[in-house]
Amino acid sequence: MVKLNKSTRFALYSIVELSRNPEAVVSAKEIAEKYRISEHHVAKVLQQLARVGMIRSIRGIRGGFQIARDPREITMLDVVEIFEPRVPQNGCVLVEELGECALPEGCRIGEIFNEIQEQAYYTLKSISIATLLAPKKIA
Repeated sequence: MVKLNKSTRFALYSIVELSRNPEAVVSAKEIAEKYRISEHHVAKVLQQLARVGMIRSIRGIRGGFQIARDPREITMLDVVEIFEPRVPQNGCVLVEELGECALPEGCRIGEIFNEIQEQAYYTLKSISIATLLAPKKIA
């Protein structure tokens, strides 16, 4: 149900790749080729991640990008919040364009979607990038 925009998905792919080997310098081209996505779009996402200090840009002939923080300390939410606008938690999410709900006292639809959004928030906050790199455990 949670749909992330393209920039957010590319940012998550990029952070995961840079976190695989924190000492390595990885180019936008390498990430784009691995995930079969637009190099231009990956480069724009990487620049944005560098601006907020999550990664660092390395100049030069062997330049690229490198993770700047410990992947155990970066959550999925940290990345998502850079690229996804925060949706207000009030009102009915189905009639935002109307400005107000026709049944404010009886409509629970907005409440349910706000609860779903809150659960997604706490789930993303609980998952570190290091967790995404860990081998999947079979239960």
